[in-house]
Amino acid sequence: MTDVEMQERGRKAEARVERKELPERAARLLVIGGAEDPDQDDMTILPHLVEMAGGKDARIVICSSPSENPEEKVDTYGELFEKLGVAEVYPAPITDRHEAEDPELLEAVKRATAIFFTGGDQLRLTALISGTPFCENIRGRLYGDGLIVAGTSAGAAAMSSVMIIGGTNEGTVRRKDVDLAPGLGYWRDTVVDTHFNQRGRVSRLMTIFAHNPNVLGIGIDENTAIELVPGDRFTVVGEGAVMVFNGRVTHTNAPDASDDQTLAITDSVIHTLPSGYGFNLRTKRPILPDGEEIPPTVTS
Repeated sequence: MTDVEMQERGRKAEARVERKELPERAARLLVIGGAEDPDQDDMTILPHLVEMAGGKDARIVICSSPSENPEEKVDTYGELFEKLGVAEVYPAPITDRHEAEDPELLEAVKRATAIFFTGGDQLRLTALISGTPFCENIRGRLYGDGLIVAGTSAGAAAMSSVMIIGGTNEGTVRRKDVDLAPGLGYWRDTVVDTHFNQRGRVSRLMTIFAHNPNVLGIGIDENTAIELVPGDRFTVVGEGAVMVFNGRVTHTNAPDASDDQTLAITDSVIHTLPSGYGFNLRTKRPILPDGEEIPPTVTS
């Protein structure tokens, strides 16, 4: 299959997801909140990725573009994945957009069972790979060929269609306290924030939610991840929590508020989900560990 055919196949499959029709081989993402597996003798998140990617048959491309030291970051994760017994690790320490067109790299994407984006700076990642053959071939295989795409910290934040690139952890719910930019768009209509409760980032997602309540806000703790099928559901993995910002907002002053004015938001909903819990992206309802969906409260 040529690169163009792969990308077209992925676009068609992604369009089916947008129409709420799951393709034959559903896309799967592992979105990690950062600082995963601090004890290398007792890891949870990276082994979960390896299992998703085929276990001992896993072939993982490590893209360390977000990092200021991409070679060092590739080596660190390469050693961890090799320790976990994968079949192949391919380094992709991309530091120039031309490198994202390298035929050898694109061939590695075709062979890969998973792509892993490291932490660092999400704006650096999008500036280096967005719109390149590397980025679009990943999208094509994600939606059209069952490729697993994973990312941690900055690599996770960049997966959504709009990403947070900055903002104070000590601010309140104001427009001036959050900086946004376009993400890679592997997971649409969503904003992901990482290191979430550890760095007090609730106000950042509330600010975004006030301006567009149709966007699902996802805050992921450190050493925590979600295994996700876009357009369908996700399940929480790891030791922390995932916070989901959702609900039919009945009022917000966001359209008329100035950058430094505190925002009003009424009737928003926040779900706090630990390991084993999930979330149905179609019904916007949380799921218990036994798979049962929690019904909405009926009020008189």
